[in-house]
Amino acid sequence: MIYWLILSAVLVIIDQVVKAAVVANLVNVGASIPVIDGFFHITYVRNAGMVFGIGGDESGVPLIVFLVIGTIAMIAFGYMIAKNDYKDRRRFFYALALALLLAGALGNLLDRVFQVDHRVVDYLDFRGIWDYVFNFADMCLSVGIAVYLFDQFFLDPKRLREDARKAELAAFTEPIEKGANDDAA
Repeated sequence: MIYWLILSAVLVIIDQVVKAAVVANLVNVGASIPVIDGFFHITYVRNAGMVFGIGGDESGVPLIVFLVIGTIAMIAFGYMIAKNDYKDRRRFFYALALALLLAGALGNLLDRVFQVDHRVVDYLDFRGIWDYVFNFADMCLSVGIAVYLFDQFFLDPKRLREDARKAELAAFTEPIEKGANDDAA
């Protein structure tokens, strides 16, 4: 479990360091540096809403709603991390998904708490293919959701079938072993 928490912490540190660098180097909101002109820019945006700006300034959604949602998400992901069976190597993708989700939730929650205007700093701007500017924490959340869904829809059913087969085999062999032990006595 500790390795996954360390991974989450490292991802949060990367997120916060990059956000601080964007704020320090692109002083004005809206400032943009083309990395691949016309395709990928580093653009300084302060997002008052959630994903894709939903619930921004115009919606009237109070800050406390964002803080409560972020806190509940972190508690849920932390609980799931604590309850995971790390001895079962088949649960690697599940653990990875939870580490990414925890990092993404914490990265954006830190902005809500510590940024003066309680907005999330966004900076990744893929022009021409995506209308929204996002950040590293958003990427952690998006990839974490994708990995979680992959695990739950494809890997978890396979684990359940394997576990059921093992249980059936154990139930079948137990009476045979018990009978052999009775004969030896």
